[in-house]
Amino acid sequence: MLKALTIKDDEKFLRQISKPVDFNDGELKQNIHDIKEFCENYSNCYAMACVQLGIAKRIVCVRSSKEGDTSSNENFLLINPEIISQRGKTEFWEACVSGLDNFALVERPYELTIKYQDEEGNTKIQRFEGFASTVLSHELDHLDGIFHMDRAKKLYIMPQEERAKFRRTHPYKVLSKTCEFHYGELKNKQTENAK
Repeated sequence: MLKALTIKDDEKFLRQISKPVDFNDGELKQNIHDIKEFCENYSNCYAMACVQLGIAKRIVCVRSSKEGDTSSNENFLLINPEIISQRGKTEFWEACVSGLDNFALVERPYELTIKYQDEEGNTKIQRFEGFASTVLSHELDHLDGIFHMDRAKKLYIMPQEERAKFRRTHPYKVLSKTCEFHYGELKNKQTENAK
């Protein structure tokens, strides 16, 4: 099984913009196998972007889209995802396998409409709401070399074992379901340099 890259040793790689998937790529089946296997076996994540496993391709796998539940394995794959629309606003204290102990309060859209391809290359358009939108927004950022720390309203360094307790008193919040959504300016200038 592949190991997740982290900002400690691999930040430059993680900051790159992932390349679109070519369905004639002979490595694609293996890439899909690798990301699904990681999500099946690593229970401390909601989802994963391929770049976090050292594969700079636009592939995301969702393990769980339910707040507080990383035990289920939805194994939902989005290839070449593209945001069509976003609205509403939520807040959640986000962590990241690749971001180590960085724990950040981030605003995300309440609703996302995404165009993507499935494993067979079929184009689909799907709407995601609530926590699923937060999970996907976090992963889509990875495809563009952006970390949750770059979007942080507040940032703490907090070990994994303390985060679950903290989230019990600071749960996911829906601020609006219908307002226009736009990200503010990125806090981390390294992200801009990566582009």
